[in-house]
Amino acid sequence: MIIDPNNLHLGQIISAVGGLGTAAFGLLEALKPVIPWINNIGFGRIRVTVAALTPDEPNAKQPANVLPQKNIIQSLLANWVNGTDLASQKAIAKSLVKLHLSAGNAPILAVTTNVDSQLLTQVAKSIVSATALTQPQSDAYARFDLIVTAMLDEAYQHADQVYRNWTRGLAAAIAVVLAFTGGWILAGSWQNYWLNSEMFQAILVGLLATPLAPVAKDLSSGLAAAVNTMQLVKK
Repeated sequence: MIIDPNNLHLGQIISAVGGLGTAAFGLLEALKPVIPWINNIGFGRIRVTVAALTPDEPNAKQPANVLPQKNIIQSLLANWVNGTDLASQKAIAKSLVKLHLSAGNAPILAVTTNVDSQLLTQVAKSIVSATALTQPQSDAYARFDLIVTAMLDEAYQHADQVYRNWTRGLAAAIAVVLAFTGGWILAGSWQNYWLNSEMFQAILVGLLATPLAPVAKDLSSGLAAAVNTMQLVKK
């Protein structure tokens, strides 16, 4: 028997389910202006890390040429919400953290980054006075730079993972609602739908929609290719 891959219902089902997932992601994007907290998902980890790396002066006096911690976090949040490239976000964050370094908060930062407090304070004073760093100071500043980079990288990677997991989960919830509603409409009445096989089928379709969305086309094409291959093998 010759099977036409184009007439396979399974391929059509995969494409349709993937299309539902794509629609769910699109609807989630459309909801972001209405529900702003979606854009902020994951930023909490970045906020905590940056706050630890931009401590205030012990005397509450703001040093000259230093961006306040509140403004630093607002700037980084704006980049996060607008979807700026992750590498650029980390580079901007590191620059703002280093710019915030002063002789007053250097001892606190030294504890946070596990760098020699005296040397880091000397580095801060040398930067303000435009004095060349000594070799020990340069080594301490290099270690500080490396540790700050590692801390920010961990924070941003974790935040990005949290954001992707949450958006996938929210898109899956939207897909389930859409599939559930579609099944209800097809059933014609609530009594014929509630706790019936069609309802559970709709929920299953909704749960599968978002994982299938990125690979639906390739999976459908691969299935057709597999059928063609098996036909050739059997001849």
